[in-house]
Amino acid sequence: MTGDNQPHRIMVVEDDDSVCQALKVRLIHEGYEVSVAHDAISAVSTARREKPDVALLDINLPGGSGFEVARRLDLVMGGTGLKMVFITASKEPGLRQKAMSVGAAAFVEKPFTAEALLSAIDEALASDPPEMFG
Repeated sequence: MTGDNQPHRIMVVEDDDSVCQALKVRLIHEGYEVSVAHDAISAVSTARREKPDVALLDINLPGGSGFEVARRLDLVMGGTGLKMVFITASKEPGLRQKAMSVGAAAFVEKPFTAEALLSAIDEALASDPPEMFG
């Protein structure tokens, strides 16, 4: 929760509808306001409209990668304090480092526990805004 008793807003960007719905239900249960986007294109318009505090970004998305979404969000939402948490099932080497290089506040590998995800969100909310692209 924010200091003014408003719930934090979380945007889930995930193309797998069952994963997206599970995340949404869990986050709402935890007291967050939740919006969803199912692809890289709608993520930016959803962020503009909903003004989330945290974006949960899957890395592999239709219409572009989570990394591309992070870059677009920085251009559109830069200065708003938007924190990004990357989530992925990919075991490709170097993804965590790449996520951090585009301003990720946290990185979570699938499958993850609800506790691990909530901890990553808490970590993101507590972090200073990242210096993204110079």
